[in-house]
Amino acid sequence: MENKKNSTPLLLTGTIDSSVYNNTGNIIQNVAERLNQYESSIEKYISSTPFDIIVFIENSGYAFDELKYKKLAKIYGKEFEFIPGKICKDEILAHGKSFGDAYLIAEALEKSSLLANVEFFYKISGRIYLKNAKSILRTKNKYRNEFIMYQGKKWCFTNIFKANKEDYLSVLNDVYLDCDEISVNDIEISFFNRLCTSDISMGSFYTYPYFEGKMGATGENYSGRLVERIIRNIMARLHFFTKDSLTSKLLAKIIH
Repeated sequence: MENKKNSTPLLLTGTIDSSVYNNTGNIIQNVAERLNQYESSIEKYISSTPFDIIVFIENSGYAFDELKYKKLAKIYGKEFEFIPGKICKDEILAHGKSFGDAYLIAEALEKSSLLANVEFFYKISGRIYLKNAKSILRTKNKYRNEFIMYQGKKWCFTNIFKANKEDYLSVLNDVYLDCDEISVNDIEISFFNRLCTSDISMGSFYTYPYFEGKMGATGENYSGRLVERIIRNIMARLHFFTKDSLTSKLLAKIIH
């Protein structure tokens, strides 16, 4: 199998037809609208970012046109893979969509041929497009893992992260078992708790992700207003979002 250790792989997770899960946790429910958002982001990741491997795993059973994006990827000298994920209706209805997203990551790492020999991967929620991908990737060789950690909230931003594959498999691969939105233990809290009790090496992005897209749960824009983006970028430069951020821990104590 071809060695992919010098690649910059991107894993996108998605649920095109959320009605399969009774639209659990989703305000954006129109299938055509959701499909358009996924297709738009995938096309941009292929044509306009440095990611050279794009893997899309989807768990609603929608008949996605994989061939279309394989052809597009080939034009740009890249590779694309689509993985039909397991429909976990009982689990997602019982525990919330956090279970589904975390399970998709584990399933992709198990089934993907393109991710089989990679050293690390970036994960992004599939409906949103990372507008500042080049800036985010500037630190890809600096940190083994990159997560956005909020010490005050005890929360980890999971719409985007970079993970060493070996570390993810050892620390987070079965984190879906912890996810239960009924008991207020969503994917962000579950990731935070696992990472804080692990000894894997990690940092955070030197700039804050700037997304194009809307939150499925609220319909609001992901990146907020300009002033919010400026503040978050300053905080990122000050290493506020790292696991061991002294600034973040001090502020959390002051606030609480």
